[in-house]
Amino acid sequence: MRKTFLLITCLIGSGVAFGQSNKVQTAINMIKPESNQLDQAKLMIDEASVHAKTAGEAKTWYIRGLVYYKIYQSNDAKFKTLDPDPLKQAYQSFIKAKELDVTKRYDDQLLFEITRASADFFNRGAIEYEQKRFAKSVESFETVMAISKLPFINQLDTPSFFNAALSAQMAGENEANKEQATPFYNKAIEYYNRSIALNWGGPDVYHYLAEVYLKKGDSVAAAKSYEAGISKYPNKSVSLYISLINYYLSKKDLLTGFDYIEKALDVDSTNASLWEVYGSALEKRGERDKAIEAFKKVIELDAKSLRGYYWLGLVYFNQGVESQGKANALPLSDAEGYKKEVAAADGFFRQALPYFEQGYVIDPEDAQLLTGLNHIYYRFKMTDKLAAVKQRIDAKK
Repeated sequence: MRKTFLLITCLIGSGVAFGQSNKVQTAINMIKPESNQLDQAKLMIDEASVHAKTAGEAKTWYIRGLVYYKIYQSNDAKFKTLDPDPLKQAYQSFIKAKELDVTKRYDDQLLFEITRASADFFNRGAIEYEQKRFAKSVESFETVMAISKLPFINQLDTPSFFNAALSAQMAGENEANKEQATPFYNKAIEYYNRSIALNWGGPDVYHYLAEVYLKKGDSVAAAKSYEAGISKYPNKSVSLYISLINYYLSKKDLLTGFDYIEKALDVDSTNASLWEVYGSALEKRGERDKAIEAFKKVIELDAKSLRGYYWLGLVYFNQGVESQGKANALPLSDAEGYKKEVAAADGFFRQALPYFEQGYVIDPEDAQLLTGLNHIYYRFKMTDKLAAVKQRIDAKK
């Protein structure tokens, strides 16, 4: 009797094992195009993946990966809600299958599927970035990085580091407070530095890295990033030069700033933005004649440069303000001196006027231009033009 009982037990056990294996095979059949029963296939394979008899088999997890990948690919609305992230489930299933496949029966298929999943995560990260889902985009690109580091792949996906850094930077900028933004900024710094080590991203990577440091309030590290980029790409980094020049000018270090301006102009003497920075620095140094020539160069290179016209007019305008200030400071007894300084002021304001007006044509809403024009039109009693400008100024209040 005891032997018979044992035999029956063994038969029942074999039947259970066969039943679970049959579910794996059924799942395979259900994901075929002619069947397309992805919901039932998921049910079958999920049961098999947790059952003691089949959970340890490479085939189970390989098929589970295929099922979830089909769900990921499907455009059928009834399958879209079967899992919140079927691509992740597919990828994890293939990895599990790879670990269990000691005989390497599925070696080629799994290498193909994992590589394909990597490409899908990369594409998804790009789409998430465009959709401004930056935190999700970081996760997708980090998955690509993780796949590229797997020992059976061992081929770094260099663009993923740069893209992850961009996504992390934007995720940080989207956070409401510094505490929430910091982890993303730290990731951005890590991945930008990795991109630099991998020689990926060109001059831009140094610029973006500096931007992150500035967001964290570390202007010194930002300046070092600009300098490193200039050192690496001395003939391709005008934007880095401009940023670094502005950094030194903000620190009132005109000597160092000028040194970089001259180097930058050697690299690209046709860059209007660079000439604008140069003119601004010259004006701050009191070298107004040279500043005027620099701003004229801006207009020569870019006839629609609002800032070029504004800055050029401002050099004359400021001299007019200074001359009027000198006139106001003279004693009442010095009528001749007062008259002379007022005439000088009038001359400077008249020189400023055509440049301000040209800037006004380009952008009639620029607040700084409107303020300058309002002053000059009032001074010279140009009532019609004054009324039009005042109307725009009042509309902004």
